[in-house]
Amino acid sequence: MELTKYSVSGARHILQRYHTLGLDGLGDGRAHNQGAPTVLSPDEQQQLAVHLRHDFDQGVVWDGKMLQQWIQEQFGKEVYLSRTYEFMRLAGFSPQHPRPRHVGGDEAAKEAFKSKS
Repeated sequence: MELTKYSVSGARHILQRYHTLGLDGLGDGRAHNQGAPTVLSPDEQQQLAVHLRHDFDQGVVWDGKMLQQWIQEQFGKEVYLSRTYEFMRLAGFSPQHPRPRHVGGDEAAKEAFKSKS
């Protein structure tokens, strides 16, 4: 254990796998892990990309909440907000946020600054 840096429970788990499966049990199991299934099918992702592109051409910029609601209405699927940003990136878009405006900003001073530069 000092050589491999495994914990006692980790070493016991590996030993049990070896006794059960032989040498095949010592291999890295992550290589065959396909991961979680995708939330949207390829056809649904294509519909989403077309819809985003059409709205973008019309001047509508989507955010995660709007996309989350649209997916719920169109496909009847609940998705986490963070997943909506993944879908946007897959469709070739990035999440857009307007620059924050200072509440106490002076409009006249801003215009005077713009005219100087």
